[in-house]
Amino acid sequence: MSSALVTGANGFIGSNLVRLLAEKNWEVRSLVLPGTALAVLEGLPTKILFGDILEPSSLEAAVRGVEVVFHLAALARDWGPREPFMKVNVGGTRNVVEAAAAGGVRRVVLMSSLAVHDYRGHRGAGEDTPLDCPADFHYGRSKIACEALLREAHEKGRIEGVVVRPGVFPFGPNDTTSFAKLAPALEKGIFAFVNDGEARLSTAYVENLCHGLVLAATYGRAAGKTYVIADDVEITWRELFTLFCRELGVKPPRLSVPYPVADAAAAATERLWSVIHPDEEPPLTRYRARVMARDLHFVSRKAKLELGYAPPVDLEEGIRRTVAWYRRYAKRA
Repeated sequence: MSSALVTGANGFIGSNLVRLLAEKNWEVRSLVLPGTALAVLEGLPTKILFGDILEPSSLEAAVRGVEVVFHLAALARDWGPREPFMKVNVGGTRNVVEAAAAGGVRRVVLMSSLAVHDYRGHRGAGEDTPLDCPADFHYGRSKIACEALLREAHEKGRIEGVVVRPGVFPFGPNDTTSFAKLAPALEKGIFAFVNDGEARLSTAYVENLCHGLVLAATYGRAAGKTYVIADDVEITWRELFTLFCRELGVKPPRLSVPYPVADAAAAATERLWSVIHPDEEPPLTRYRARVMARDLHFVSRKAKLELGYAPPVDLEEGIRRTVAWYRRYAKRA
């Protein structure tokens, strides 16, 4: 039986990964931050450990005896000052890698992001795309630093490291931070596209993503590599949200804003929020405007060739499962 520790196990992707590992008869430990909700882990055969990636002492026992650490815990926001991202993402990753290396863990699989790239328009892009994230996008810069930390540990022979970058739009059940907020906007007809929603993107249905994470953890040839794990589709934002709206039973969005207008409005919103709500994420950010205005289509060609990756769930079925979960979630909320 294989064994793993999942950091950020009670998050969107983490909870789905714990479920998949359990279905594959892995022995799974779930590291969760004290005081955070555990509902998504209820009923799953996993050992819950309370700890903090910023506290090295809480990681020592958690990693002892496991073969793989899936490091998913992170500060994942598209706005905010630099320091928290460096502290949580980079400092936390350093602590996890150090604890894993000292504890005899075979491999660390790091959840990174396509935010390591500048969103300047990509079609059919892959892992060799330059890591040119703008200096003022602190989340993306922190992920570049996290990847470098793991790569250095791998090159020094301290541990096997694998980096996974999901498609630009991860979605699926348990996504309470993104889709659970997007769906009501679509239902109420208050969502607006940027540039008519014609930019192309890559999606990552969460079950497909978790399948790729397991391959990254188990295939020997993955050691030291970086992989994009995405769905096997190329789609525009308008096409994607039209599919979601069809499943939700509502009309697709009609509103659209030119990118220069959206960017200016987002910049103004960010400035206002930094004064009146400095600890809260703005309702509109420059990142969100830009991510919808430029082609961001990345492919999993390398994962297919080297790991045998093939998404087990097609896009429309993933959308159906996501909306079915959302309806159950909305009734409870």
